[in-house]
Amino acid sequence: MSGLLTFEERARLARLALKPRRRLPSDAPGGWRTGRVGHGVLFADHRPYALGDDPRYVDWHVAARLGELVVKRFESEEDLDLVLCVDRSLSMQGRKALMARRLAAALGQLALDHLDRVRLSWLPALERPTSVPRRGPGALAALLEALERTPEQGSARVGAVTAELLDGRRKALVAVISDFHSSSPAEQEPLAALRRLSARGHEVLALHVVDARDVELPPDTAVRAVDAESGATVDLDVTPELLQALRAGWSRRLGAFARACSAAGIAHVRVEAAGTLWDALRGLLVTGRVGRA
Repeated sequence: MSGLLTFEERARLARLALKPRRRLPSDAPGGWRTGRVGHGVLFADHRPYALGDDPRYVDWHVAARLGELVVKRFESEEDLDLVLCVDRSLSMQGRKALMARRLAAALGQLALDHLDRVRLSWLPALERPTSVPRRGPGALAALLEALERTPEQGSARVGAVTAELLDGRRKALVAVISDFHSSSPAEQEPLAALRRLSARGHEVLALHVVDARDVELPPDTAVRAVDAESGATVDLDVTPELLQALRAGWSRRLGAFARACSAAGIAHVRVEAAGTLWDALRGLLVTGRVGRA
């Protein structure tokens, strides 16, 4: 069992489900209702079997008659593609990284429990991507292992996500779990990337992991502050006035990013690194992206 989720947490998560706002296209049975067709689950047609499909939906009568594996499709259910974009940059070290990975694990379980597909994407990307099954037996265990073992490294570029997802793929629910730290002067880069994803038809969740300790310095001392990602340094005399200015600027930046996401139609949830997993999920419950199964 992974150290990211306890047995009790997994049992509690089993009572919840993802509730995407947009209608995403379907080609396989899944766990969330579209409301498009009246009563119950109605058979629609078949499609060819693909690796990872749940064998319960294989039409074995067709297989016996024609020697071909096909999967039944239903009109009253749709499957969901969940893309977990997890920030593993150096600015995430510590409890921000732990919260981000626990939240990704929880969302992954919510999707996999309802026969949806899950894809894990790291920020920055791995040189040798780890193969994680997107669905089926063993998918959750593989996801938890990848989340637990992948180290923090480098600098996140949210724009890299758009390069992967703007190439004609199926529309997805894209959860970007990050502190959205930018070492470059172009502070709008993360927001611009999220906007491009949304404009292409993906439903985007900006899960903003924050830690007030990022702007806490030992008072009445001289320190050399180092940007974890860029390596840039600045020497500071830490006065009460400086601490107050740092905290106020930090709060303004967080508020400005949240408002910009809202104006762009992107769901923004502030996730406190010092909080609990359930505090983070409560924020998703408020937005309607998570609900009772």
